[in-house]
Amino acid sequence: MMFRAIAVATALFVLTVAASTGLGRTAEWDRYKNGRYAYSIDMPPGFSEIVEADNGDGGKAHSAKGDAELVVWGTILTDLTLREDVTQRILSDEEEGWKLAYSGGNDAGWNWSATREGRILYARAVPLCADEAAYFRLEYPAADRKAFDAVVERLVRSFGSFEGCE
Repeated sequence: MMFRAIAVATALFVLTVAASTGLGRTAEWDRYKNGRYAYSIDMPPGFSEIVEADNGDGGKAHSAKGDAELVVWGTILTDLTLREDVTQRILSDEEEGWKLAYSGGNDAGWNWSATREGRILYARAVPLCADEAAYFRLEYPAADRKAFDAVVERLVRSFGSFEGCE
């Protein structure tokens, strides 16, 4: 009986968090396409549209509550491999106080996750054509981790090039 009460309470909590963050609705996912670097990513329900940077390499979107931020961008890998670029970005995150929890990858892409002051950072880098790459970073409250687990999974699956290389 006690186990059932705990299971029901847990389920209600997850549903409440999902409803309050706008993450429980699966039908409202949109897609952002970046024309400059030819990458795309699904946009979580309840997030604003990407506000693009002036140079057209990507931009930012925020959750409805404003407590989560998704940043996407493309870049040219000048003098670095994707792995080397990711390593430099991880070191930069650590210098900014993020505590690395995970990092790993292969030729298809690199992922890392870190925590700082009650927040979680999840980042992914994928190779594009020639010496180009695309990145996304999602930062959100650690208290909403369970609600964001499915969001991170969908972002990872949807992120990549939408054009073949010549």
